This record gives sequence, structure tokens and C-alpha cells, in this order.
Amino acid sequence: MSNKLQILKDIGSYSASSIVSQAFGLITAFWVARLLGPSEFGIWNAVSLVLVYGAYLELGVLSAMGRDLPFFLGQGDVEKAAAIEGAARRTTIFGAIVAALFVIAFSFLPTHSSKMALGLQAMAVVLILQQGYTYHRILLRSYNHFRELSQQQVLFAIINSGLAFAFVFFYGLGGRMIAAIMAQVVVVIYAVHRNPWRPVPKFDLHVTWSLMRVGMPIIISGFILSLLTTVDRLIVITFFDEKHLGYIGIALLIAGLMSSIPGMAIQVLVPRINHQYGYSGKNVEALRAFVLTPPVILSNLLPILIGPIYLTLPFAIGVLLPDYTPAITAMRIIILGIFFYCILGMTDVFLITIGKLKQYALFGCAALVMNIFLDYLFLQLGYGIEGIALGGTLITYYFYSCIVIGYALSHYTKELYVWVRFFLRLWLPFIYMIALLWFAETAANYMMSQIVHKNLLFVMVVQVLLYVIGCLPLIYLAMRELNLDLSMQSLQNIMR
Repeated sequence: MSNKLQILKDIGSYSASSIVSQAFGLITAFWVARLLGPSEFGIWNAVSLVLVYGAYLELGVLSAMGRDLPFFLGQGDVEKAAAIEGAARRTTIFGAIVAALFVIAFSFLPTHSSKMALGLQAMAVVLILQQGYTYHRILLRSYNHFRELSQQQVLFAIINSGLAFAFVFFYGLGGRMIAAIMAQVVVVIYAVHRNPWRPVPKFDLHVTWSLMRVGMPIIISGFILSLLTTVDRLIVITFFDEKHLGYIGIALLIAGLMSSIPGMAIQVLVPRINHQYGYSGKNVEALRAFVLTPPVILSNLLPILIGPIYLTLPFAIGVLLPDYTPAITAMRIIILGIFFYCILGMTDVFLITIGKLKQYALFGCAALVMNIFLDYLFLQLGYGIEGIALGGTLITYYFYSCIVIGYALSHYTKELYVWVRFFLRLWLPFIYMIALLWFAETAANYMMSQIVHKNLLFVMVVQVLLYVIGCLPLIYLAMRELNLDLSMQSLQNIMR
């Protein structure tokens, strides 16, 4: 099978498992949010930040392993690859334990409510298990074992959803904590049993230090990016209360699930871009297709994902989560803004691969400063969580995507005409999506105005149908960009 077909097959299987997992996650999140209510769901969102920030105490070794392991495998240096695995494994587990101890100590501060303290302590346990599983997933990804990775991803989603459904129903917020721990325990045991960790050399401080030197700039950049994607929650909990954090939490959850779907395709390409960089002798030109093609393809495909969610959201929230209806406008703004974050494609990975970590961190800092400034500005102007959604997501992500993609593009051309043409190919689908959403809503509402007995569900269905029909040109453009061979033989090769 050709490399292109193998990549498409891996993307297909991994993306399919991601969609299944995200579907389970979305259903579970709605169930949990409905049962807990905005205030307790806000607490869950707050303590979940432990899993985001605590993960960075692995000191960069996982990030370095994700970059260097495929690189050395591409060079055929098996001994070096094994040393990297061993150093990353030990350092990750040690860092997770240290982070968990910090979180437990933090939970005893008198300013925390009993529910918040219990949540922090539970998340400390989950953090250790999560880091072990993260190491395992990066290992599988580095060896291109996407079939096993996909299976384990679906298994975790099913187990986590089933446990959350049951335990939240009977035990509320505490049950959600128990379910999180149990799900991680089960998936870690299964994953290691299914793909046992290989014997590795004895602990080598030199290799560990080498990984940390490579990984620390990556981890700093990643931490800045995590702040960029989570600072809105910190601002909400600072200026508002747990109830408003629950409101914004639903919006950010939906946006996170949406961004993870194209993210699955990117994860399939990550080990390949590092492998190709090593195989080509660090030739940047060899990475051109990895860097410049995905943003264009994603800009055409993302409206197909974003639009239907945007249109169905008011009805879905009104029926399933009526307590969260005050946040519908903020949710819609965030859903639109996630477009600009998702079109990054491989450009940020490219900067890490070629060692432009200082620039990557600088771009993240610039976007973070803009995020905080805009959030504060819109709050002072009285726009509430809608202002946070506008400033922290739509405007900030637009700015961030421009500078990251632009810097990556500068490695291949500096011609103004090429730059204008490239960015128009990224932005025009977004403008088209906005116009199409307006048309679908206006046309459907006009048609319904001619009917005496109106049905909100029917209106929503008409809007989505009109929108999907309007997306056909975008699908055509994406297929043309992919330059796929859609012959029966080619499709059969992909499905094998």
C-alpha cells in the first residue's frame, strides 16, 4: 500500500474512533451537566484544570519523546529509541506523583469548599493514571500503531461514559470523581496488557537530561498554549461564580470536542512529519506538503462540522439543558471561533519539529496577552460571558492562527501575492460559512412564517438541510485539494 493510502487509512480509522469517542463524551457531558446543574458542573470544570496544568510536571520528556522517537526510528537508531522510551517512562511517572502531591496539599487550603477539596484530591489520583496512559498513547503513536490506539480510545470512552452515567445518577458530583478514577484504572490496565511496555535500558541521567533540554521549550510553549485555551475559565471564576463557569464550561466543552476531531487527523501526521524530517536529513522543503496542505483542506471541511452544531445548538440546549440557555449566545460565538484554532493544521507542529520553539512560545505569549486584554476590556464594557467568548476565542484565535501560519509559510515563500492568495483560501470558507448560516436561518424562518402551526424541530431540520446543501462546493474544493483517486480499486485499498 502506498504511503498516501496508508496515511488516509490511519486517519480514517483514528478519526472514526475519535468521532465515536467524542459522541460518547458529548452525551455523557450533557447528562452530567443536566444532573449536576450549572454550579456543581462549574466545580467539575474547575478541578478538571488539574489534568491540564498538572500534566506539565513531566518536565518536557513526553513532548521530546513524541518528537525524537519517530526521528530516531526514521534514522534506524533502535538503541537510542529504546533509551528515550525508558527515560521518558520513569520521568513521567515521577513527575505525575510529584504533581499529585502538590494538588493534594493545595486542596487543604481553607479557602476551598468541601466539594472543591474533594474534587482536587480525586483529580490528583486521576492525574497519575492519566500521565501513564498519555505515555502509552505517545508510544503507540510514535510507532504508528493507530489501530490499537483507536481501539483503546473507544474503549476508554465507553467505560468512562458508562461509569459516569451510573455514578453521577446515584452519587452526584462525588460519583463523577469516582467514575473518572475507575475509568482511568481500567483503561491503563487494558492498554498495558494489550501492548506491553518493552524492556528498556537502565536509567540514564544523560538521556533524561537531553530529553528535558529538548522538551522544556516544547513544554513551556505547550503550557502557554494551554493557558491560551483555558484562561477564559480562570477569568470567569475570578469575575463571576461557579454557575457562570458551568455556563462557559459547556461552550468550551463543545468547542474542545469539535477541535479534537480534526486534531485526530493531525496526530496521525505528527510521527510522520518527524520521521520525514529525520529521513530527509532535516530538509525543511521535504515537509512542504505536511505544512501547507492541511490548513487549506481543514478550512474547507470545518464549516461542514461547525455549521450544523451552530444551528442545532439552541434547540438541543433548550430541550436537554434548559438551565444553560443563558449561555447559548456565548456557545455560538465560541463554536465559530474554534474555526481559526483548527485551521492551524500542522503549522505549530512544524515549528516544534524544526526547533523554532522560541518563536512558537513568543506567538503563544502574544496571543495570551491579547486574550486577557480583550476579556477584561469586554467585561468592563458589560458584555459578560459573551464578551469573553468573542475576545478570548474568536478574535484571539484569529490573531494566533495568522501569526503561526504566516511564520510557517515564510519558510517557503515571501512573495506577497502568494501570501494573499494562501490566506484568502483560508478565510473565504469562513466568510462563506457565516453567509450560509445567515441564509439558512433567514430562509427557514421565512418559510415557517408562512405556516400557521410552527414546529421548532422542523425549523431546525430545514435550516440544517439548507446549510448542508450549501456546503457542497466546500466538499468539492476539499476533495480537489486532496487530489484523491476515488476509483473502486483505490477505495478498496483504503478499506483493507
